[in-house]
Amino acid sequence: MDQEQLQKLWKTTVAEIEVDLGKLQTKLFFSNTALLSLEDNVAKISAPNTASKSSLEGRYYTLIQNSLERQLKNKVSLIFEIKPVEKKPEDLGPLFTNQTTDYRLPTTDASYQRTKLNPKYKFETLIVGSSNNFAHAAAIRIANNPGKEYNPFFIYGGVGIGKTHLMQAVGNEVFKNFPDYRILYTTAELFLNDLVASFKEKTTPLFKKKYREVDILLIDDIQFMSGKESMQEEFFHCFNTLFMSEKQIILTSDRPPEAIKVEDRLLSRLMGGLAVDIQTPDLEMRMAIIKQKLEMRNERWTDDIIEYLAHVYQGNIREIEGGIQKILATAQANNLAVDMDLVKKTVGGSANVPKEEKKTFASPKTVIEAVSRVTGIKPVEILSEKRTSELVLPRQMAMYILRNECGMGLTETASALNRKDHTTVMHAIDKISLLLLENPRIKNQVMLIKKEIWG
Repeated sequence: MDQEQLQKLWKTTVAEIEVDLGKLQTKLFFSNTALLSLEDNVAKISAPNTASKSSLEGRYYTLIQNSLERQLKNKVSLIFEIKPVEKKPEDLGPLFTNQTTDYRLPTTDASYQRTKLNPKYKFETLIVGSSNNFAHAAAIRIANNPGKEYNPFFIYGGVGIGKTHLMQAVGNEVFKNFPDYRILYTTAELFLNDLVASFKEKTTPLFKKKYREVDILLIDDIQFMSGKESMQEEFFHCFNTLFMSEKQIILTSDRPPEAIKVEDRLLSRLMGGLAVDIQTPDLEMRMAIIKQKLEMRNERWTDDIIEYLAHVYQGNIREIEGGIQKILATAQANNLAVDMDLVKKTVGGSANVPKEEKKTFASPKTVIEAVSRVTGIKPVEILSEKRTSELVLPRQMAMYILRNECGMGLTETASALNRKDHTTVMHAIDKISLLLLENPRIKNQVMLIKKEIWG
Protein backbone atom coordinates (compact mmCIF):
# COMPACT_ATOMS: atom_id res chain seq x y z
CA MET A 1 0.00 0.00 0.00
CA ASP A 2 1.52 3.32 -1.10
CA GLN A 3 1.60 6.54 0.94
CA GLU A 4 -1.43 8.05 -0.78
CA GLN A 5 -3.53 4.97 0.02
CA LEU A 6 -2.29 4.95 3.62
CA GLN A 7 -3.20 8.61 4.05
CA LYS A 8 -6.66 8.06 2.59
CA LEU A 9 -7.26 5.04 4.83
CA TRP A 10 -6.18 6.94 7.95
CA LYS A 11 -8.27 9.98 7.02
CA THR A 12 -11.37 7.79 6.76
CA THR A 13 -10.49 6.07 10.05
CA VAL A 14 -10.18 9.37 11.92
CA ALA A 15 -13.44 10.60 10.34
CA GLU A 16 -15.26 7.50 11.61
CA ILE A 17 -13.76 7.91 15.08
CA GLU A 18 -14.92 11.53 15.10
CA VAL A 19 -18.53 10.28 15.04
CA ASP A 20 -17.92 8.72 18.46
CA LEU A 21 -15.60 11.30 20.01
CA GLY A 22 -16.70 14.57 18.41
CA LYS A 23 -14.51 17.12 16.63
CA LEU A 24 -12.79 18.65 19.66
CA GLN A 25 -11.79 15.40 21.31
CA THR A 26 -10.70 13.86 18.00
CA LYS A 27 -8.52 16.90 17.44
CA LEU A 28 -7.08 16.57 20.94
CA PHE A 29 -6.10 12.92 20.55
CA PHE A 30 -5.50 12.37 16.84
CA SER A 31 -3.70 15.51 15.65
CA ASN A 32 -0.24 14.74 14.25
CA THR A 33 -0.93 11.00 14.06
CA ALA A 34 -0.51 8.95 10.88
CA LEU A 35 -0.75 5.46 9.44
CA LEU A 36 2.86 4.71 8.54
CA SER A 37 2.50 1.25 7.04
CA LEU A 38 0.20 -1.74 6.68
CA GLU A 39 2.00 -5.03 6.15
CA ASP A 40 0.92 -8.59 6.94
CA ASN A 41 -2.26 -7.22 8.58
CA VAL A 42 -0.23 -5.13 11.03
CA ALA A 43 -0.90 -1.40 11.01
CA LYS A 44 1.93 0.83 12.24
CA ILE A 45 0.64 4.14 13.60
CA SER A 46 2.71 7.14 14.64
CA ALA A 47 2.07 9.44 17.60
CA PRO A 48 3.90 12.73 18.27
CA ASN A 49 5.03 11.86 21.82
CA THR A 50 4.84 9.30 24.62
CA ALA A 51 1.65 10.75 26.13
CA SER A 52 -0.22 10.57 22.82
CA LYS A 53 1.10 7.06 22.18
CA SER A 54 -0.17 5.93 25.60
CA SER A 55 -3.65 7.36 24.89
CA LEU A 56 -3.91 5.69 21.48
CA GLU A 57 -2.73 2.34 22.83
CA GLY A 58 -4.76 2.43 26.03
CA ARG A 59 -8.06 4.18 25.30
CA TYR A 60 -8.49 4.15 21.53
CA TYR A 61 -6.93 0.89 20.35
CA THR A 62 -10.29 -0.82 19.81
CA LEU A 63 -11.88 2.14 18.02
CA ILE A 64 -8.96 2.36 15.60
CA GLN A 65 -8.85 -1.39 15.09
CA ASN A 66 -12.61 -1.68 14.41
CA SER A 67 -12.54 1.13 11.86
CA LEU A 68 -9.58 -0.31 9.96
CA GLU A 69 -11.09 -3.82 9.96
CA ARG A 70 -14.39 -2.50 8.59
CA GLN A 71 -12.61 -0.79 5.72
CA LEU A 72 -10.14 -3.60 4.96
CA LYS A 73 -12.61 -6.42 5.64
CA ASN A 74 -9.85 -8.27 7.44
CA LYS A 75 -8.42 -8.68 10.94
CA VAL A 76 -5.80 -6.10 11.83
CA SER A 77 -3.43 -5.68 14.77
CA LEU A 78 -1.89 -2.35 15.73
CA ILE A 79 1.54 -1.20 16.77
CA PHE A 80 2.46 2.36 17.71
CA GLU A 81 5.67 4.32 17.54
CA ILE A 82 6.70 7.84 18.48
CA LYS A 83 7.42 10.18 15.61
CA PRO A 84 7.85 13.77 16.88
CA VAL A 85 6.38 16.50 14.74
CA GLU A 86 9.13 18.35 12.91
CA LYS A 87 9.08 22.09 13.60
CA LYS A 88 10.39 24.54 11.03
CA PRO A 89 12.96 27.01 12.36
CA GLU A 90 10.63 29.93 11.61
CA ASP A 91 7.92 28.25 13.71
CA LEU A 92 10.22 27.82 16.67
CA GLY A 93 11.73 31.29 16.71
CA PRO A 94 15.39 32.33 17.16
CA LEU A 95 15.70 30.99 20.72
CA PHE A 96 14.56 27.45 19.89
CA THR A 97 16.04 24.60 17.89
CA ASN A 98 14.97 21.21 16.59
CA GLN A 99 17.25 19.45 19.04
CA THR A 100 15.82 16.21 20.43
CA THR A 101 16.54 14.82 23.86
CA ASP A 102 16.42 11.58 25.76
CA TYR A 103 12.97 10.92 27.20
CA ARG A 104 14.45 10.62 30.68
CA LEU A 105 14.32 13.93 32.46
CA PRO A 106 17.83 15.25 33.26
CA THR A 107 17.02 16.03 36.88
CA THR A 108 20.60 17.01 37.72
CA ASP A 109 20.83 19.39 34.78
CA ALA A 110 20.89 23.06 35.79
CA SER A 111 18.39 24.04 33.07
CA TYR A 112 15.91 21.47 34.38
CA GLN A 113 16.43 22.47 38.00
CA ARG A 114 15.57 26.07 37.10
CA THR A 115 12.11 24.95 36.01
CA LYS A 116 11.28 23.90 39.62
CA LEU A 117 9.36 20.94 38.16
CA ASN A 118 9.03 17.61 39.94
CA PRO A 119 10.29 14.81 37.65
CA LYS A 120 7.78 12.38 39.17
CA TYR A 121 4.86 14.31 37.72
CA LYS A 122 4.59 12.90 34.20
CA PHE A 123 1.73 11.89 31.92
CA GLU A 124 2.96 8.30 32.16
CA THR A 125 2.35 8.24 35.93
CA LEU A 126 -1.04 9.98 35.83
CA ILE A 127 -4.09 7.74 36.27
CA VAL A 128 -6.80 8.89 33.86
CA GLY A 129 -10.49 8.28 34.48
CA SER A 130 -13.90 9.89 34.14
CA SER A 131 -13.00 12.59 36.68
CA ASN A 132 -10.03 14.01 34.74
CA ASN A 133 -10.19 12.65 31.18
CA PHE A 134 -11.11 15.95 29.52
CA ALA A 135 -8.46 17.87 31.47
CA HIS A 136 -5.90 15.21 30.51
CA ALA A 137 -6.85 15.43 26.82
CA ALA A 138 -6.49 19.22 26.83
CA ALA A 139 -3.16 18.99 28.66
CA ILE A 140 -1.74 16.67 26.00
CA ARG A 141 -2.87 19.06 23.31
CA ILE A 142 -1.10 21.94 25.08
CA ALA A 143 2.09 19.92 25.56
CA ASN A 144 2.18 19.29 21.79
CA ASN A 145 1.63 22.92 20.86
CA PRO A 146 2.23 25.25 23.84
CA GLY A 147 0.94 28.80 23.65
CA LYS A 148 -1.21 28.24 20.56
CA GLU A 149 -4.42 26.78 22.00
CA TYR A 150 -6.20 26.78 25.36
CA ASN A 151 -4.33 29.77 26.74
CA PRO A 152 -4.60 30.23 29.64
CA PHE A 153 -5.29 26.68 30.77
CA PHE A 154 -7.11 26.89 34.10
CA ILE A 155 -7.42 23.67 36.15
CA TYR A 156 -9.63 23.74 39.23
CA GLY A 157 -10.94 21.25 41.78
CA GLY A 158 -10.60 20.09 45.37
CA VAL A 159 -7.46 19.38 47.34
CA GLY A 160 -5.28 16.39 46.45
CA ILE A 161 -6.99 15.26 43.24
CA GLY A 162 -4.08 15.68 40.81
CA LYS A 163 -4.17 19.29 39.60
CA THR A 164 -0.46 19.87 40.30
CA HIS A 165 0.45 16.52 38.75
CA LEU A 166 -1.38 17.32 35.53
CA MET A 167 0.02 20.85 35.31
CA GLN A 168 3.60 19.74 35.89
CA ALA A 169 3.15 16.84 33.48
CA VAL A 170 2.66 19.43 30.75
CA GLY A 171 5.85 21.18 31.84
CA ASN A 172 7.85 17.95 31.88
CA GLU A 173 6.51 16.86 28.50
CA VAL A 174 7.38 20.21 26.95
CA PHE A 175 10.86 20.05 28.48
CA LYS A 176 11.40 16.71 26.73
CA ASN A 177 9.98 17.83 23.38
CA PHE A 178 11.33 21.39 23.39
CA PRO A 179 14.42 21.38 25.66
CA ASP A 180 15.25 25.02 24.95
CA TYR A 181 11.89 26.30 26.17
CA ARG A 182 12.12 28.35 29.33
CA ILE A 183 9.71 26.81 31.84
CA LEU A 184 8.92 28.04 35.35
CA TYR A 185 6.74 26.37 37.96
CA THR A 186 5.82 28.23 41.14
CA THR A 187 2.98 28.79 43.56
CA ALA A 188 0.93 31.95 43.95
CA GLU A 189 2.35 32.37 47.45
CA LEU A 190 5.93 32.26 46.17
CA PHE A 191 4.98 34.70 43.41
CA LEU A 192 3.79 37.12 46.10
CA ASN A 193 6.90 36.55 48.24
CA ASP A 194 9.12 37.33 45.25
CA LEU A 195 7.09 40.44 44.50
CA VAL A 196 7.36 41.75 48.08
CA ALA A 197 11.09 41.01 48.17
CA SER A 198 11.60 42.87 44.88
CA PHE A 199 9.97 45.95 46.40
CA LYS A 200 12.08 45.79 49.55
CA GLU A 201 15.35 45.07 47.77
CA LYS A 202 14.60 47.31 44.78
CA THR A 203 15.05 44.44 42.34
CA THR A 204 11.82 44.84 40.37
CA PRO A 205 13.57 44.43 36.98
CA LEU A 206 14.88 41.02 38.06
CA PHE A 207 11.40 40.00 39.22
CA LYS A 208 9.90 40.97 35.87
CA LYS A 209 12.65 39.15 34.00
CA LYS A 210 12.02 35.98 36.01
CA TYR A 211 8.27 35.85 35.39
CA ARG A 212 7.85 37.58 32.05
CA GLU A 213 10.75 36.10 30.08
CA VAL A 214 9.57 32.50 30.04
CA ASP A 215 7.86 30.34 27.46
CA ILE A 216 5.64 28.48 29.91
CA LEU A 217 4.51 29.81 33.29
CA LEU A 218 2.82 27.38 35.68
CA ILE A 219 1.33 28.79 38.89
CA ASP A 220 -0.32 26.65 41.56
CA ASP A 221 -3.13 27.83 43.88
CA ILE A 222 -3.89 31.05 42.04
CA GLN A 223 -6.87 31.61 44.38
CA PHE A 224 -4.22 32.97 46.80
CA MET A 225 -4.51 36.24 44.82
CA SER A 226 -7.99 36.92 46.22
CA GLY A 227 -8.13 40.37 47.80
CA LYS A 228 -4.43 41.16 47.14
CA GLU A 229 -4.53 44.20 44.86
CA SER A 230 -0.80 44.74 44.36
CA MET A 231 -0.30 41.09 43.52
CA GLN A 232 -3.20 41.18 41.06
CA GLU A 233 -1.79 44.28 39.41
CA GLU A 234 1.60 42.70 38.80
CA PHE A 235 0.14 39.38 37.69
CA PHE A 236 -2.16 41.22 35.27
CA HIS A 237 0.81 42.81 33.50
CA CYS A 238 2.80 39.57 33.63
CA PHE A 239 -0.17 37.73 32.10
CA ASN A 240 -0.54 40.29 29.31
CA THR A 241 3.15 40.18 28.42
CA LEU A 242 3.16 36.39 28.13
CA PHE A 243 -0.20 36.09 26.42
CA MET A 244 0.59 38.68 23.75
CA SER A 245 3.82 36.80 23.01
CA GLU A 246 1.89 33.50 22.71
CA LYS A 247 3.60 32.03 25.77
CA GLN A 248 1.66 29.32 27.60
CA ILE A 249 0.07 30.08 30.97
CA ILE A 250 -1.25 27.26 33.16
CA LEU A 251 -2.96 27.92 36.49
CA THR A 252 -4.53 25.77 39.18
CA SER A 253 -7.08 26.70 41.80
CA ASP A 254 -9.35 25.09 44.37
CA ARG A 255 -12.29 26.99 42.85
CA PRO A 256 -13.45 28.13 39.38
CA PRO A 257 -12.16 31.47 38.06
CA GLU A 258 -15.40 33.32 38.69
CA ALA A 259 -15.21 32.42 42.40
CA ILE A 260 -11.84 34.15 42.87
CA LYS A 261 -12.07 37.71 44.16
CA VAL A 262 -10.08 39.61 41.55
CA GLU A 263 -10.59 42.69 39.40
CA ASP A 264 -12.93 42.29 36.43
CA ARG A 265 -10.16 42.88 33.88
CA LEU A 266 -8.09 40.05 35.39
CA LEU A 267 -11.10 37.76 35.74
CA SER A 268 -11.86 38.15 32.03
CA ARG A 269 -8.34 36.97 31.25
CA LEU A 270 -8.54 33.99 33.60
CA MET A 271 -11.76 32.95 31.86
CA GLY A 272 -10.49 33.70 28.37
CA GLY A 273 -8.91 30.30 27.72
CA LEU A 274 -10.04 26.86 28.81
CA ALA A 275 -11.18 26.18 32.38
CA VAL A 276 -11.59 22.51 33.34
CA ASP A 277 -12.85 20.89 36.51
CA ILE A 278 -11.09 17.84 37.97
CA GLN A 279 -13.47 15.94 40.20
CA THR A 280 -12.98 13.40 42.97
CA PRO A 281 -11.92 10.06 41.42
CA ASP A 282 -14.60 7.37 41.15
CA LEU A 283 -14.29 3.85 42.56
CA GLU A 284 -12.52 2.28 39.58
CA MET A 285 -10.10 5.18 39.32
CA ARG A 286 -9.31 4.99 43.06
CA MET A 287 -8.59 1.27 42.69
CA ALA A 288 -6.22 2.03 39.80
CA ILE A 289 -4.49 4.70 41.88
CA ILE A 290 -4.06 2.31 44.82
CA LYS A 291 -2.58 -0.35 42.53
CA GLN A 292 -0.16 2.19 41.09
CA LYS A 293 0.94 3.39 44.54
CA LEU A 294 1.54 -0.22 45.62
CA GLU A 295 3.56 -1.00 42.49
CA MET A 296 5.77 2.00 43.21
CA ARG A 297 6.49 0.44 46.61
CA ASN A 298 6.91 -3.09 45.17
CA GLU A 299 3.89 -4.20 47.20
CA ARG A 300 1.29 -6.73 46.06
CA TRP A 301 -2.04 -6.73 47.87
CA THR A 302 -5.13 -8.76 47.04
CA ASP A 303 -7.90 -7.24 44.95
CA ASP A 304 -10.39 -7.40 47.81
CA ILE A 305 -8.08 -5.26 49.98
CA ILE A 306 -7.64 -2.76 47.13
CA GLU A 307 -11.39 -2.51 46.57
CA TYR A 308 -12.00 -2.18 50.30
CA LEU A 309 -9.56 0.73 50.56
CA ALA A 310 -11.11 2.36 47.49
CA HIS A 311 -14.42 2.38 49.37
CA VAL A 312 -12.85 3.69 52.57
CA TYR A 313 -10.91 6.54 50.97
CA GLN A 314 -13.42 8.37 48.80
CA GLY A 315 -11.77 11.76 49.20
CA ASN A 316 -8.51 12.67 47.53
CA ILE A 317 -5.30 11.00 46.41
CA ARG A 318 -3.34 12.22 49.42
CA GLU A 319 -5.77 10.39 51.72
CA ILE A 320 -5.15 7.22 49.72
CA GLU A 321 -1.37 7.62 50.02
CA GLY A 322 -1.69 8.29 53.76
CA GLY A 323 -3.82 5.19 54.24
CA ILE A 324 -1.34 2.96 52.41
CA GLN A 325 1.54 4.38 54.43
CA LYS A 326 -0.35 3.81 57.68
CA ILE A 327 -1.03 0.17 56.81
CA LEU A 328 2.58 -0.48 55.80
CA ALA A 329 3.90 1.17 58.96
CA THR A 330 1.57 -0.95 61.13
CA ALA A 331 2.60 -4.15 59.33
CA GLN A 332 6.31 -3.39 59.66
CA ALA A 333 6.08 -2.34 63.31
CA ASN A 334 4.35 -5.60 64.23
CA ASN A 335 6.21 -7.81 61.73
CA LEU A 336 2.93 -8.83 60.10
CA ALA A 337 1.85 -9.55 56.54
CA VAL A 338 -0.77 -7.25 55.03
CA ASP A 339 -4.12 -9.04 55.00
CA MET A 340 -7.74 -7.95 55.27
CA ASP A 341 -7.83 -8.29 59.06
CA LEU A 342 -4.82 -6.00 59.45
CA VAL A 343 -6.26 -3.48 56.99
CA LYS A 344 -9.62 -3.34 58.78
CA LYS A 345 -7.97 -2.93 62.18
CA THR A 346 -5.74 -0.17 60.84
CA VAL A 347 -8.22 1.92 58.85
CA GLY A 348 -11.52 0.87 60.45
CA GLY A 349 -14.05 -1.93 60.22
CA SER A 350 -16.34 -2.64 57.29
CA ALA A 351 -19.22 -0.96 59.11
CA ASN A 352 -17.42 2.34 58.60
CA VAL A 353 -17.02 1.94 54.86
CA PRO A 354 -18.97 4.73 53.16
CA LYS A 355 -21.24 3.77 50.29
CA GLU A 356 -20.80 5.15 46.83
CA GLU A 357 -23.29 7.94 46.39
CA LYS A 358 -25.35 6.92 43.38
CA LYS A 359 -28.94 7.56 42.46
CA THR A 360 -31.50 4.79 42.83
CA PHE A 361 -30.67 2.17 40.24
CA ALA A 362 -32.59 2.38 36.99
CA SER A 363 -32.68 -0.50 34.54
CA PRO A 364 -31.18 -0.12 31.06
CA LYS A 365 -34.71 -0.37 29.63
CA THR A 366 -35.87 2.54 31.81
CA VAL A 367 -32.88 4.69 30.84
CA ILE A 368 -33.16 3.93 27.11
CA GLU A 369 -36.89 4.71 27.11
CA ALA A 370 -36.21 8.01 28.92
CA VAL A 371 -33.55 8.91 26.35
CA SER A 372 -36.03 8.02 23.59
CA ARG A 373 -38.75 10.28 25.00
CA VAL A 374 -36.38 13.26 25.29
CA THR A 375 -34.52 12.86 21.98
CA GLY A 376 -37.29 11.40 19.83
CA ILE A 377 -35.12 8.45 18.77
CA LYS A 378 -36.82 5.07 19.06
CA PRO A 379 -35.31 2.55 21.54
CA VAL A 380 -34.80 0.01 18.75
CA GLU A 381 -32.68 2.56 16.89
CA ILE A 382 -30.64 3.41 19.99
CA LEU A 383 -29.85 -0.31 20.34
CA SER A 384 -29.12 -0.81 16.64
CA GLU A 385 -25.74 -1.16 14.94
CA LYS A 386 -26.28 2.05 12.95
CA ARG A 387 -23.66 4.75 13.58
CA THR A 388 -25.24 7.85 12.06
CA SER A 389 -24.65 11.04 14.03
CA GLU A 390 -28.33 11.43 15.02
CA LEU A 391 -28.26 7.97 16.66
CA VAL A 392 -24.78 8.01 18.20
CA LEU A 393 -25.41 10.92 20.58
CA PRO A 394 -28.60 9.52 22.24
CA ARG A 395 -26.83 6.16 22.57
CA GLN A 396 -23.88 7.86 24.27
CA MET A 397 -26.24 9.72 26.62
CA ALA A 398 -27.72 6.39 27.68
CA MET A 399 -24.24 4.99 28.32
CA TYR A 400 -23.25 8.09 30.29
CA ILE A 401 -26.31 7.86 32.58
CA LEU A 402 -26.06 4.10 33.10
CA ARG A 403 -22.40 4.38 34.00
CA ASN A 404 -22.12 7.69 35.86
CA GLU A 405 -25.58 8.00 37.43
CA CYS A 406 -26.58 4.37 37.99
CA GLY A 407 -23.12 3.00 38.77
CA MET A 408 -23.32 0.21 36.20
CA GLY A 409 -19.99 -1.37 35.21
CA LEU A 410 -18.34 -0.59 31.88
CA THR A 411 -18.84 -4.09 30.47
CA GLU A 412 -22.45 -4.25 31.69
CA THR A 413 -23.21 -0.88 30.14
CA ALA A 414 -21.69 -1.94 26.82
CA SER A 415 -23.76 -5.13 26.84
CA ALA A 416 -26.97 -3.24 27.68
CA LEU A 417 -26.50 -1.09 24.55
CA ASN A 418 -25.52 -4.07 22.37
CA ARG A 419 -21.90 -2.97 22.11
CA LYS A 420 -19.10 -5.53 22.03
CA ASP A 421 -16.38 -3.56 23.81
CA HIS A 422 -16.39 -1.51 27.02
CA THR A 423 -14.05 1.08 25.50
CA THR A 424 -17.05 2.33 23.52
CA VAL A 425 -18.61 3.27 26.85
CA MET A 426 -15.43 5.04 27.93
CA HIS A 427 -15.51 7.12 24.73
CA ALA A 428 -19.18 7.92 25.29
CA ILE A 429 -18.48 9.16 28.82
CA ASP A 430 -15.59 11.27 27.52
CA LYS A 431 -17.72 12.87 24.84
CA ILE A 432 -20.82 13.57 26.95
CA SER A 433 -18.67 14.94 29.79
CA LEU A 434 -17.11 17.35 27.31
CA LEU A 435 -20.45 18.36 25.78
CA LEU A 436 -21.92 19.03 29.22
CA LEU A 437 -19.20 21.64 29.71
CA GLU A 438 -19.70 23.50 26.46
CA ASN A 439 -23.09 22.67 24.93
CA PRO A 440 -26.17 24.05 26.76
CA ARG A 441 -28.56 22.02 24.59
CA ILE A 442 -26.94 18.71 25.50
CA LYS A 443 -26.76 19.75 29.16
CA ASN A 444 -30.49 20.46 29.11
CA GLN A 445 -31.28 17.16 27.40
CA VAL A 446 -29.31 15.14 29.96
CA MET A 447 -31.09 17.01 32.76
CA LEU A 448 -34.48 16.21 31.18
CA ILE A 449 -33.52 12.54 30.82
CA LYS A 450 -32.61 12.37 34.53
CA LYS A 451 -35.94 14.02 35.38
CA GLU A 452 -37.76 11.44 33.26
CA ILE A 453 -36.04 8.66 35.20
CA TRP A 454 -36.00 9.95 38.76
CA GLY A 455 -38.54 12.79 38.73
